[in-house]
This record gives sequence, structure tokens and C-alpha cells, in this order.
Amino acid sequence: MRIDTKNIVKLASALTAAALLGACGKANSPVAANGNPDKEINATVKSTILLGKVGVLSKSNTINLTKLILTAVSSATPPDTVRDTSTVSGNAAVTVLRTLTLAPLRNWTLNAKSLDSKDSIIHEGASSAFFVKPADTAAVTLNLTSKFAMYQANFNTLPDSISSSVSGTGKDKLNLNRVVLLIDGVIKADSILASGYFSGNQNVSVFFDYITPGSHTVTLEAYGVLHYFTGKLYSGASTFTSTTGVDQTQAVTLNWVGPTTGTGKLTVTLGKVGKVTVNGTLPGTVIQ
Repeated sequence: MRIDTKNIVKLASALTAAALLGACGKANSPVAANGNPDKEINATVKSTILLGKVGVLSKSNTINLTKLILTAVSSATPPDTVRDTSTVSGNAAVTVLRTLTLAPLRNWTLNAKSLDSKDSIIHEGASSAFFVKPADTAAVTLNLTSKFAMYQANFNTLPDSISSSVSGTGKDKLNLNRVVLLIDGVIKADSILASGYFSGNQNVSVFFDYITPGSHTVTLEAYGVLHYFTGKLYSGASTFTSTTGVDQTQAVTLNWVGPTTGTGKLTVTLGKVGKVTVNGTLPGTVIQ
């Protein structure tokens, strides 16, 4: 039998090229613990998410966290995406620990956001890029500050009459039926009675959530009836800078703006930011 030497040379060249390609593939593939060079070993990331305090209000529709959503995105093309959701509750500071399984040998970025019972985003942020190795565990911490503050105004011990300091004058019946909280000139909470008036010495509270941190002007107003006059009787404002999760106290004085030539004062307290609490006592005496 005659052997064609040209075909032998071609076959030897093809076998050599295949061997080289196989060797290159093995050199570039991570080797699993079981010796299988084709199986990629996953890595993990242990994430610590710190959700900053929002504030606590004694009302049913306050900001109340319900879930934390994590999304990890890799630098691969196309990018890998890993998602995770956990349940959280309340509005105080909370720490959430989660472990995600990630593909190795690439950079990852971890995004986190919290939602409240109204599906509003309360916390949001992202980590710096981090690299994970096969079978390695990376640790990532995110410290997220609340995006909002919550305001509460308490009008305490409402008077049922008002008088003058001038000798010989008596008291006039004072009927209050509305209290208002304005933020930067916009009404955010308004408590008005459909009929009748607030009882004397009664405490009335109004609330508003989702105020962004920073400098705001808080205005408080009280409306009612005095003799034949119906309208605004007290008003006052204060501008201050608030920080979510930080407790602070601010004073606001509400002046009498009803039908009289004198003035009266109402001192209120703005409390916790996260929650701004207004504790006010309306005076029963108008100084003339």
C-alpha cells in the first residue's frame, strides 16, 4: 500500500494545533476543587446594610419600613445581576446582614434601597466596586441615611377664652376650630373640625412625613372665632436646619394676630428631626 506523505504532514499539523488550543484553554480556566477545569467556583459577599433612623411618630400612617432590596451588578459584558429582598420594619436605625452568591473574577457593585408601606424609597445608596476571587468571601458595608424627616406639631392646652392685662377688662370667649402646619409656606397638615370647636385645655396634633433634610421654614397657625370675628388668631414661624435621625429642639413663638391692638404669644417646641415635635401652649391673656 502506498502512503501519501503530504497527507501525513497535514494530519500531524492539525493534531499539533488542536493540542495547543486545548492547552491554552486549560491554562485560562479556573480549576475547581474536584479537578474539573470547566466549572467556575462561585464567590460570596457578606453585606452589612445600616439603615439610619427615620424617627418615631405615634400615628398609624407614619413612615414604616417594610423591605430592603439589594441588587449586585458585575463588570462583565453583559453584566451579571443578582437580586435579594429582605423584610424590615419600623423607622429606627436597623442593621441588616445578607449573604449573596456571586460569580468570581470580576468587579461587583452592590446597590441597596429600602421601601416603606407606601412603596416610597426611604434609604438608597451603592457601594464602591469590589473584586471577588473564586471561593472567596468579600465583606461590604453600606451606611445609608434616611432621605426624609417626619414632622409632628402638638398644640397643647388650647385656651377657651382670652383676656387683656388692662385693669377692669373681662374675658372673651375664644373658640378654636383649626390648626395648621406649613413647611416653606405650603400647607402640609391641616386639622379643621367639620362642626363645633376644640374643647378648652385640649391637645391637638398634626403630622406630615417625607420632608427632605436641610433648612426649612416651619409655620404654625391657629384659627377660630372671637366675638364676630372668624379667621386666623395665632401665627408664628421659625427657620432651622434639620438632619434625619438626629434629635433636636427648636422654639417657635406664635403671636396673636386676631382682632386686638395688643399682642399675645404662643411658645412651641420643635422636637426630634426625623420627627419635628411642636409643643405649644396658647396664652389666654393678650398684653395691651
